[in-house]
Amino acid sequence: MECPKCQFENPKDMSFCVKCGTKLGFKEVSHAETKTLLKHRQELATGSTFAGRYQVIEEMGRGGMGRVYKVVDTKLKEELALKIIHPEIAAEERIIERFGNELKMARKISHKNVCRMYHFEEDEGIHYLTMEFIRGESLKDMIGMMGQLSPGQALSVVKQVCEGLVEAHKLGVVHRDLKPSNIMIDRDGIARIMDFGIARSLEAKGITRTGTMIGTPEYMSPEQVEGLETDQRSDLYSLGVILYEMVAGRIPFDGETPFSIALKHKSEKPQDPRKINSQIPENISKMIMRCLEKDREKRYQTAGELLSELNKIEEDIPTKERVIPKKRTTISREITVTFNLKKILIPGLVVVALAVIAVLVFQPWQSREVVPVPSDKPSLAVMYFKNNTGDDRLDHWRSALSDLLITDLSQSRHIKILSAERLFNILHQLDQLGVSTYSSDVLKEVATLGQVKNVLVGNYTRADDVFRINVTLQEASSGELIGSESVEGHGEKDFYAMVDELTRKVKTNFELSETQIATDIDKEVGKITTDSPEAYKHYSQGRTFLLNGDYPGSLESMLKATEVDPEFAMAYRSMASAYGNLGFSGPRKNARQKAFELRDRVSDRERFLIEGDYYWSAEKTFDKAIEAYSGLLELYPDESIAITNLGGVYGNLEEWDRSLELHRSLLHNKPVNFIVYWNVIEMYMVKGMYDIARQVMLSALNDYPDNTDFYGRSALIHACQGEYDLALDEVEKSISLRRDIGPFSLKGDVLHLMENFSEAENAYKKFMMNTTTAVGFAKLYLLQGKLEELKTMLERGKALQKPLAHLYLKTGEFDKALRGFDEMLDEVVKSESLTGQIFMLYQKGLAYLELKSVSGALRNAEELNELIGESSFKKMIRYYQHLMGMIELERENYPKAIDYFQKAISLLPYTVDGKREYRPLFINSLAEAYYKAGDLEKALEEYKRMANDLRLLTYKTMLDKFNEKYQNLDSAQKNLLREYIYNVSNTNSFREYVDNEIDRVNNEVKILIPKIKDQVTCIKVNGVIPNIDKL
Repeated sequence: MECPKCQFENPKDMSFCVKCGTKLGFKEVSHAETKTLLKHRQELATGSTFAGRYQVIEEMGRGGMGRVYKVVDTKLKEELALKIIHPEIAAEERIIERFGNELKMARKISHKNVCRMYHFEEDEGIHYLTMEFIRGESLKDMIGMMGQLSPGQALSVVKQVCEGLVEAHKLGVVHRDLKPSNIMIDRDGIARIMDFGIARSLEAKGITRTGTMIGTPEYMSPEQVEGLETDQRSDLYSLGVILYEMVAGRIPFDGETPFSIALKHKSEKPQDPRKINSQIPENISKMIMRCLEKDREKRYQTAGELLSELNKIEEDIPTKERVIPKKRTTISREITVTFNLKKILIPGLVVVALAVIAVLVFQPWQSREVVPVPSDKPSLAVMYFKNNTGDDRLDHWRSALSDLLITDLSQSRHIKILSAERLFNILHQLDQLGVSTYSSDVLKEVATLGQVKNVLVGNYTRADDVFRINVTLQEASSGELIGSESVEGHGEKDFYAMVDELTRKVKTNFELSETQIATDIDKEVGKITTDSPEAYKHYSQGRTFLLNGDYPGSLESMLKATEVDPEFAMAYRSMASAYGNLGFSGPRKNARQKAFELRDRVSDRERFLIEGDYYWSAEKTFDKAIEAYSGLLELYPDESIAITNLGGVYGNLEEWDRSLELHRSLLHNKPVNFIVYWNVIEMYMVKGMYDIARQVMLSALNDYPDNTDFYGRSALIHACQGEYDLALDEVEKSISLRRDIGPFSLKGDVLHLMENFSEAENAYKKFMMNTTTAVGFAKLYLLQGKLEELKTMLERGKALQKPLAHLYLKTGEFDKALRGFDEMLDEVVKSESLTGQIFMLYQKGLAYLELKSVSGALRNAEELNELIGESSFKKMIRYYQHLMGMIELERENYPKAIDYFQKAISLLPYTVDGKREYRPLFINSLAEAYYKAGDLEKALEEYKRMANDLRLLTYKTMLDKFNEKYQNLDSAQKNLLREYIYNVSNTNSFREYVDNEIDRVNNEVKILIPKIKDQVTCIKVNGVIPNIDKL
């Protein structure tokens, strides 16, 4: 049977197209019919009245059925949601008839967990549906932001949905398309089911308007896939999928096409969610798996039965864990519209809540509320100007004039201005960066994406040395003219005065009061930027490079700008950003220092940013950086740079959740800045949530396919999950796109993990020798036992002192190791690096223990504890705790050692650029303490946990820590030991290492717990019999 959509020839017995998932038997609407139907399509403008009674507030979204608007019923004085049915769907009389019948049934449902449906009517050929308006956000958005919900939070949502289903099913209404996007969580934390009856209506044809299958493949029951009659048990299957997604962080089945996903629901058994998230209680996992039974006779038979099970399970969940806190809505802006027949002079009441608030729903500790934009603020996007001079050499003023006007207007506390960064990203998304004239549709899209109401469009002309700038101010959605202005000046040097004049005129068009204008912040733009047109030209070009991720190009332009105007503070701030993103911390610090000294020459917005950046440069002033960025957000709550940088500070302080909250809030600003993507990915990685990090990475690569840094980060994600071949593929992509040798260091790391040592060494050699590559060589040579070669290499330069000090520890040259750590400690003290001092004191304490000097280790531990206590890096107390654990281990005080190690491990991050290597070290110490305390069962558990981390561990010489011995093992027992090692390791060198150790030591094996089977006699060790039930 030929598919009506893609023309693929399918077997006769197929219900859906194998290639694209389209419902077979669908009759396509002809072009002639489509043309006729499109005549009836209507878009509702904000402020218009529909059907004589519904005043349109805003468009809330678009879906398969049509557009949804927030409206006010002028007769009842009530807010409603109004859905305009697509003309293509409304043209089918059978669907419309069935829709009306289904709505009659759905209207009978009156329950707090079900959105009320009101009327289905027609006005001038347009069919529409009115329903209850719910302030809140969809469960889909929450899952997207949270990744995983706690079991208690997930149960709270599912229980409410189940209660709504009980009422609906009692009335004979089955949803048939239950999914997270059809479940809203209102601002009181109440779950509400949406769109009852819609899927059933479309089943009259079995397709949507595009000819695809009814229902969402990710949430379809097996009987829906087969086209069988569905009942309430289909909804329970879908609810099981939703619960699975909430607690596991992903759906049970995925695939390349809708058909392939749907087919898996019919034929494949889902993976137990506990294998994805071990924190899921067993009873919840069993309940989910029962909901997902292929045979509906084996599922819960009614929503009431499932609800009873939910109530039983919820009794074991702490009350505070299952409460959904009340929140302020982020889905819909609250708008009251006031109109003037001549032009729109007073903007609507707009309360813009930053997306930061969205994650408050399930995270009660996140209590900071962003100050909303004052309700009487006009909002404006300043578009790039059109160059009408005929001189291409003046093209740079297209963006430069926009930037200057944005900078000047952004000083105002009475107007909300779309930032230059957001404007750039939006134009990039719409592929409009090189366009000189914008269509009305583009202006609407810019306003919608930028969440502004008005746009300013302009051009500039020249006659001899006289320049003229012309601008028009218009309401974006309607295109209605608000005002037009022109200014003139002589030469490019007058552009600054012309911009100042335009700023005042724009404010007049928005009818700000004389008092507002008089008291508003309005420094001359030349004084808060530069009075040099040439310097600003380089700065503007540098900002474009920076926003595109071309840091070398940006740096070159900013250096030119500051060469022309050495007091150009904003250029120094952007220069610091470029240096930082290139990894040059010293020059970045100098640039920030210069910007800080010149901060009186910038706007208040820029001053907060400069101060925040400057204080962020030194670890001891991170608290002042937080104060500066927070101060900026109090004045300008939607300032994305401040949100990004504040999240960066919290990330440096290892406040991972707070950092992720801030960065993730910016994912709602479409298009997403690539730095935001980067930071969100890093935060998920450091939390060990690699699958979610990869999902964000795919979105990043989709938006920025040529950004080579993302391929490097993608390689790291694969490496962190042991997928080395895929990691190497990503590195090769980065190498093919980049012009420098940067990716070769990462390539060396991946090849090292793959144990291709010769190729790894070649890759490192292509990268200039620095501390990063020295560490790579250190790991590589240590693993191969090339200690003398390593020592020769490291002794060449003082910059390589850290890996050299570690090498001295390995070779037993403890005095040299201590001197090395002392020298490094002096350096980090001089540089005022608190984290560097913490690391060095910790390492020095371990060196003292190698020397068997408990007193020396204790002195370092006391100094370490005091330093951490006085700093903002509270989570780094884990290094003090681990060192104290090692001291207590040396003292044979095992209970205290275990307590210290457990506390230290609880504060460990996961890997970002190799930091995970501390995890096996810490876990090994805990295992050793358990073993020496005689608790072999717990020791084994920790060694098994460490074995998983060892798959990523490149310091395999840490295996020397396995120094406890079994006496008098025979060959059979050694073979069992070898078998266990083979099972927990996927690297040949690991196995060879253990083989060599076993062969070298006749009656000693440097490994802790063997796999002892029933046929082997248990060995009594230190009076303790190992438990041999299972590994």
